[in-house]
Amino acid sequence: MEGIVVVGHDAAVQAHATRYARLDGAAVRGVVTGGDSDQTVDGLRYESVADALAETDVDGVDVCGPGFAHPGALTGALDAGVPVRCDPPFALSESRFDDVVSLASDGDGWVAAHSPHRFSRLYEQLRSAVEAGSIGDVGVARVKRTAPFDAGDWNASYDGVRAVESFEDALCAVVAHDVDVFEWTFGPVERAFARAREGDRCDHVHAVLAFREGGRGTVETTWCADSPPAPRVEVEYSGSHGRLDFDDGDVSSTLHAAGTPVDVDPPEDDCRGRCLHQFVESLRGGDRPPAGVEPTGPSRVAVAMRRSIAAGEPRTLAEASR
Repeated sequence: MEGIVVVGHDAAVQAHATRYARLDGAAVRGVVTGGDSDQTVDGLRYESVADALAETDVDGVDVCGPGFAHPGALTGALDAGVPVRCDPPFALSESRFDDVVSLASDGDGWVAAHSPHRFSRLYEQLRSAVEAGSIGDVGVARVKRTAPFDAGDWNASYDGVRAVESFEDALCAVVAHDVDVFEWTFGPVERAFARAREGDRCDHVHAVLAFREGGRGTVETTWCADSPPAPRVEVEYSGSHGRLDFDDGDVSSTLHAAGTPVDVDPPEDDCRGRCLHQFVESLRGGDRPPAGVEPTGPSRVAVAMRRSIAAGEPRTLAEASR
């Protein structure tokens, strides 16, 4: 049985604890949350990851949100040689990026920072079609989305972002999920240009990414933390001789048949549940990433985006961390 300590915003911790309770071979041994809600989460509450590691048997730490928003949890776990799972990005500055990679590569702990979007069956279908040559050489990959929204478990990927105070940081955290899918599908990003603006009700970012192997990606995200909008997602991959796409209507159609709700994946087998299952399996099998952190790409891109927003000009990603 793999003992897990979950860390993060109350709603995100609850979403993860629900999934771990349904996974074979996993047990929540403690939670670390700064919230004061009355939500019930199985497991003892601790003030910090260090306290949890000192007082209970822990095999892994699960940060329920972007890793950069919980630096103490990442550092505390890695210092103790305990593996960590988090959402991307795990850093928003070059110095912090280097620190996390160094801690993971030099110690016994490691970091899994995949977006749960990778485990979506819709994204898997698109990726398989791209690999089969359905669009030819990639031209433009586009994503438009609003987040978060009132849609139950479908919104779990963004619960953890609610704890981020800076609107620029929150926008970079949301975009990092799409960057991870882009790199998983089309290869590494080598250049990023992003512009962000803060609004009275919603904040917005537009990012343009250049893929190393050709083509570009664009991500437009609207973030409304206080007034959740209606769900919206539009994804389009176009290439030299083809086009693939889906939108929120397609997502909704997977949940209804002729106007009647149909069975959907239980929490432990939705995209986030499958992501957590892989983490548990990696703990059980001792599957350490070769470089100590996997993947690093979305966090590199997020660092470049954050610098681009501040400077108002494009930024090229460093080839290697120093």
